[in-house]
Amino acid sequence: MKYDFDFNKSIYGGIPYLNEREINNISLDNDQEYTVHDIVLSDIKQNFRHRKLELLKKWASEGSPGETLEIDCLSRGMALVLQSEIHNNFVDMIVENNKIEVSLLTIKKVTLKEKKEYLSQVRNSVNQEIHKAIGFTHLVRLLKKHKKPIVGHNLFMDLLFVYEKFHESLPESFEEFKQSLHEDFPIVFDTRHIISNMKVELRKDEKYKDFFRGTSLLSLFGECNAHRVRSLLYQPKIEDNLEEACGMREHNAGYDSCLVGHVFIRLAHFYTMWKNNSPSVRPFHFQDYVREFSEFKNCLNLIRSALTHVSLTEPDPENIRPQWLIVTNRCKSNINTEHVKHILSAFGDVNTRPINNHSCLVALPSVGMAAGLLVEMKNHPQYYVSRYEGDSGSVALWLTASIVGISALLFGAYVLRKHL
Repeated sequence: MKYDFDFNKSIYGGIPYLNEREINNISLDNDQEYTVHDIVLSDIKQNFRHRKLELLKKWASEGSPGETLEIDCLSRGMALVLQSEIHNNFVDMIVENNKIEVSLLTIKKVTLKEKKEYLSQVRNSVNQEIHKAIGFTHLVRLLKKHKKPIVGHNLFMDLLFVYEKFHESLPESFEEFKQSLHEDFPIVFDTRHIISNMKVELRKDEKYKDFFRGTSLLSLFGECNAHRVRSLLYQPKIEDNLEEACGMREHNAGYDSCLVGHVFIRLAHFYTMWKNNSPSVRPFHFQDYVREFSEFKNCLNLIRSALTHVSLTEPDPENIRPQWLIVTNRCKSNINTEHVKHILSAFGDVNTRPINNHSCLVALPSVGMAAGLLVEMKNHPQYYVSRYEGDSGSVALWLTASIVGISALLFGAYVLRKHL
C-alpha cells in the first residue's frame, strides 16, 4: 500500500479508551452487588448449585476461622456463580485462591473484619482495572479540564471521532455537536483553514505572494522549514523527536501530529511577523500567536463540500465554492477520466465524474483555481473545458455520496475492530 498503513495495528498495538457514558455505566455496575438471580441455569446446574450451597451452609456452622474448603465447580461458569453466592450470602467466607481456569475454588472461613477488608480489596482491584480501561480518555479529560488549544490539519473528521470515542455518542443535531465541542475545547485551530486564508492575504503582497504554494501537511512542513521562512527574526526553537521517528511516514498519527505542531508554530510566527512588520518588532510569546490567529480560531476546513469550512462559534459561511467545470474530448472519442484528473491535478486537488462517453464533470476547491484552469486549458489540443450549466443538484448528490462513502468505510473499520 502507498503509505504502508496497517489496519490491524489498533488490535495488537492499540491503547484502551472509554467515553464518558461507558465509564458511567461501568461505574454503576461496579457499585451494584454481585447477583446471579438473572442467570438462567439448566436443571443440572441448578441442582449442583443447591448441593454446594447446602454444603457451604453446613460448613459455615461447623468450621472455624482460618479453615479452608476446596470445591471443584466443574466449569468456569459455575465457579463464577458460586463465587458470587459466597460474596453476597456468607459473611464469614471468602474465595482465597480462585483458580477459575481449572474451575477450582479455595474457600476460607474468616472473621467479619477480614471479610470487610477482603471485599474492599476486591472493589479497589476492580476500580484499578476500570482506571486502566479508561486509558487515553484520561489525557482527553486533562485537555478539556485545562482548556488547552487543539491544533490539527483537516481535523473535522478527527474531532468527530474524538467526541464519539472519548466524550459521548454524537448528538442528534450538528448545532448541538458544535456547542458541546466548543464547551470542551474553546480554542481549535485547523492549519488547512489557516493556510487557505493566509494565501489569500499574501497574494496582495508582492514580496510574499509566492510563499506557501501547497496546502497538504507534508508540503506545508517542507515550506515552513525552508530557509526563506526559517530565516525570519526571532524564529522559535522547536524541540521534537522527528529524527527518532524517521522510519515513520505521513498518515502515521504520531508523525503527522509532530508535523502539525511544526507547521502551526512556523505559520503563526510568519503571520505575526508579517502583521507586525516594524523596526520595533520583538520576540513573541505563544499567546501573541493565538491572538494574531484569532480570525482563524474555531473554523474547520471541509473537503469537497458545498462550504469551505464550518465555524464552531458562528453561523456557517455561505457557499462560495466555484461552479463545476465540464471537460469534453475534442475528438469525440471516449474520455479517460483518470487521464483528465492527471492533467488537471497540476493545478491542484480535483475530483472527476463521467457524465457520458465524451465528457466528465470536474469539482474544484476554489474560485481562483477554476478561473486559472479555464485560462490555462483554453487552447489544450485534446480537451475543451467550460463551466457546467446543467443540474447542480445531481452533482451535489455525487459529492455528498463520495463523502458518505468514505465515512461508511471508516465506520465499518471501527465496527470490525470492536467485534474482533
